[in-house]
Amino acid sequence: MQQNGSQPQRPGAVPAMDDAPALPGLRLIRPLDLGGTAAVYLYEQEGLNRPVAVKVALQGSMDRQTHQLFLREAKTLAKLSTHPCILSIYQALVSDDGRDCLVLEYAPGGSCKAIMLNGGMDQEGVLDLGVRMASALYCAHERGILHRDVKPSNFLITDQGLPVLADFGISSGIYGGERAGGLSIPWAAPEVLANRSGGSEASDIYSLGASLFGMLAGRSPYEYAYRARDEDHLAQLILRAETPVLHMGEASPMLVAVLEKAMAHDRDDRYYSALEFGRALQEVQQQLYGHATPFIGEGIDPYPKADVRPHAHTGAIASGTENKESGHSWTGTGTSSESRLQPDREAVADHGDSQARRFPGGRRLILLASILAAVLAVALVWVLVVGLPNGSERGSQPTTGASQIQTQQAQSPDPTDSSGPQDLQEGAVPSPTQGQGRYQGTTAVFTWTNPDPKPGDSYVWHPLDQGGNDDRGRSVQTRQPTARIDDPQGGQTCITVTLVRADRSMSQEPTIICAVQ
Repeated sequence: MQQNGSQPQRPGAVPAMDDAPALPGLRLIRPLDLGGTAAVYLYEQEGLNRPVAVKVALQGSMDRQTHQLFLREAKTLAKLSTHPCILSIYQALVSDDGRDCLVLEYAPGGSCKAIMLNGGMDQEGVLDLGVRMASALYCAHERGILHRDVKPSNFLITDQGLPVLADFGISSGIYGGERAGGLSIPWAAPEVLANRSGGSEASDIYSLGASLFGMLAGRSPYEYAYRARDEDHLAQLILRAETPVLHMGEASPMLVAVLEKAMAHDRDDRYYSALEFGRALQEVQQQLYGHATPFIGEGIDPYPKADVRPHAHTGAIASGTENKESGHSWTGTGTSSESRLQPDREAVADHGDSQARRFPGGRRLILLASILAAVLAVALVWVLVVGLPNGSERGSQPTTGASQIQTQQAQSPDPTDSSGPQDLQEGAVPSPTQGQGRYQGTTAVFTWTNPDPKPGDSYVWHPLDQGGNDDRGRSVQTRQPTARIDDPQGGQTCITVTLVRADRSMSQEPTIICAVQ
């Protein structure tokens, strides 16, 4: 487990045993990992005989900023760690020599980064991982918490072989405006790298999409598609280059389309929520394999409303009752075990460099499934991909993932070689104001005002269902400050409206407008 904001360490670096603090009720076993501001040690809880990972601030690094990072991570994990796909925290304490310590669930299977570097996962395993991590992000987002550093090294494998999301050290509130510190460039969203956003639900969704891409490809998306000279060059590629697409044969066209939407350069073109992203992954699972991993969320159906058969080895989660002490794991037995991560129990594994095996049998597609997936992908992309050029209305000339796959070369040209600095529009984009809603016969009519008009401005609006949930699948883009819904259901109809600039930057908070009969 790496501490966010740490400086790069040599591979396999571990802290010294002598630097580990004596902690009450805990017996030191061995060091695990070393970062720039924190070390991780394996301890055992006396009386319980339970192994725990203890994250300890390094001596000499205990400044106010480091203390705040530890305090924030402790409070965040305390809110979230009841979710079965989020690492548990057991205790936060201060050592006798004044260092902050977090006592965390020990994940002996290591991280998904090690799996990625060893060749990655197969498609079925990536889909399973994606649904689980999407449900973890949804839990955080529903509680107003952004992760801001989603990446394969923060997907840890528990002693039951289950993936959990870890390292909320640079997390923040959804409504906070602070910039992310210690972010990981290969996985960061373009707007974060451009300092247009300190992080958002959309940037977390981007990073999850990029991580799933990396688990399939064996490296981060822009390192897969381009030859980056260094991290600064890599950041410029993420800002300005075309979104990478997996080559034919590495993933189903359906999954390629889903990842392409999650990693869209413009955040308003991505999935509206982690739930919507998870649902899209479930639908691909159902189409390709006839089952889906359940989405775990409070008050959320574990499967899409369509008839989806649960995975044979995750039935306990279908009711939303699975916990980290259950006997169900990410391994399973039988034919479906090919898509489950199975840690090597005999190897000495830790948080930093696991010997957990990659998913075997990857990249094998049955011909019939491939043909079916290709046909479905074309239809799916037309629905999912917004991809609007400036000056166009929604639905005009969308760019499909399938067409990009056919033209993508093994190594894409470097757009940074001949172009100047990216022209970024400064300033936050305001939300629409003076929203009004009314009924005209059987039609609900909505109007609003642009508080700061700019050339090329447009709006994206979405109907809200009766439960107040945004229906992203019915999004409409328009240049006029008005919207109409024919034959609405119920006595009240509401929409959300977002202002979109010509450079595709958008309002941080949508405006909600309602019409009441």
